Amino acid sequence: MPKTKFQDICFTIIMVFFMVYCMTLYNSVLENGFTYSSFLKALTGMWYEALAACVIQTFIASPVVKKRVFHMLKPGVDHPLLITLAMAGCTVSVMAPIMTLFVTLLHHGFSANVPLLWLPKLALNFPFALCIQIFYVGPLVRFLFRILFKKQLIHAAHPASYGGHD
Repeated sequence: MPKTKFQDICFTIIMVFFMVYCMTLYNSVLENGFTYSSFLKALTGMWYEALAACVIQTFIASPVVKKRVFHMLKPGVDHPLLITLAMAGCTVSVMAPIMTLFVTLLHHGFSANVPLLWLPKLALNFPFALCIQIFYVGPLVRFLFRILFKKQLIHAAHPASYGGHD
């Protein structure tokens, strides 16, 4: 969806914010139970993860995912929904293991128990991340992105008919 580097950065930041918030809330609820304060705790406790996720998404996941998806599918040839779903699935398949490992190390440090802590968390996090990415967060972020960049996206789609006036 993003057409420029600036739009790509904005899209990544918005997506990371919502995904990390939802994943932080999910894991907090699994560990501590669900209360009204869970929402605020997730919001205040997510920022190391969000920063790491932005860096990982930008420099690792995005290049790998684009290479994998566009090796299999071609924009303009394959259905856009198929490309969107492939991007979502591949992104989760890269980000969930890395971010689950990062959070495991962040909370428990380096030890021989890391695989024993990481793998069960990954088994819980991966399906949840995939579901929220495909059905909730992904559509919400694409909707918000289209609202925020409406003029630029219209101009990119129809540059000759865009007069540049409000």
